[in-house]
Amino acid sequence: MIVAARARKLLFATLAVALILGGGEVVLRLAGFAYQPIPERIWLGRLKGGIPTAEVVFDRLVPGLFTRDGLLFWKPVAGRPPFNAAGLRSSRELPAVRPPGEFRVLTLGDSCTFLGEPRPWPEVVEERLSRRAGRPVRVLNAGVPAYSSLQGRRFLESRLIELSPDVVTIYFGWNDHWRATVKADADFPVRDERMVTLQRLLSSSHLYQAMNYLIKGRVRPRPGDAAAGGGEAPPFDPRRDLAAAAGGQPLRVPPAQFERNLRAMVARIRAAGGTAVLITAPSTLSSGAIPSYLVAHGFVTTDGESIQVLHERYVDLVRRVARETGAPLVDAAADFEASPDGGRALMRQDGIHLTAAGIQRLADLVVRVVAPLQGARESSSSPAASRSR
Repeated sequence: MIVAARARKLLFATLAVALILGGGEVVLRLAGFAYQPIPERIWLGRLKGGIPTAEVVFDRLVPGLFTRDGLLFWKPVAGRPPFNAAGLRSSRELPAVRPPGEFRVLTLGDSCTFLGEPRPWPEVVEERLSRRAGRPVRVLNAGVPAYSSLQGRRFLESRLIELSPDVVTIYFGWNDHWRATVKADADFPVRDERMVTLQRLLSSSHLYQAMNYLIKGRVRPRPGDAAAGGGEAPPFDPRRDLAAAAGGQPLRVPPAQFERNLRAMVARIRAAGGTAVLITAPSTLSSGAIPSYLVAHGFVTTDGESIQVLHERYVDLVRRVARETGAPLVDAAADFEASPDGGRALMRQDGIHLTAAGIQRLADLVVRVVAPLQGARESSSSPAASRSR
């Protein structure tokens, strides 16, 4: 009797908890509540024909384009447009076997490589290199929004042999020097795939999302604050905004780690027989015009340096790695700054992403560096060169 009574109490308690949790889930779904913590929140902007545009509007989340990953934190959903089955931004699939003599370029980067209107700069580079060569050249766009150099390095180490590029461009920096919301990227453990699957299932629960929000939620930016979404951002107030960004968190990838990541990628690419090309990230940010969404999302640094000063520090690290390793450099930052208006016509209002003119300009700079590499590789693999050896 006592055992039966305890069993009934346990059953009723279980049902009560299930009803409470189920009711909470229903209420949250009906209320339209949804939350994903940074850095897993991927803000991409408006949709145009199902493809994210280059307008980075921080009031809309593009759902379902990315999934959790134990190694990379998040990655594209392979096969879902704009990604092909290889998880690269392209409407074309990769052939099972690389065609003989095909010149192949892999572009690593973040949203500055992934996004572009009317198309990203890697597609422009592909078109121009193909035209110069008189035959198709394949440029693989491996840019992923919000990726840091650590994620780029891990992607490269896991996919380099499979993708077998002749040239790899490396364009990182912005996300590396954003403030970490919990801890630096390298301090997150590589997760077992089973745990990632469990977390992926849990994250679909709105109740689980609400618990995450209460624990580590961030204030959403106001739609009007987004540089491309609703007018000019309010003036930057150092005392107000830097105080709001304070809190002692580290940068996602500190400068020393950023440099190590770049050097490791250059070495890995060379070991595989390819050429690494480093790209500096241009900017038109200034201490008086920092978009407030950077502060609202906690991206601003914690050490009191202005974003532009810190960004220039990372740009200089790219230049140093190129100089000391002998890797070809596309110094887009210097080129854009040297333009008559300081690069403003080439950069979007957020000072980070490229306009259509900026995409064309960066493509010009990349082609100038990569085209000679293409010519040299094709000459070394020609029948005449083989006979001379």
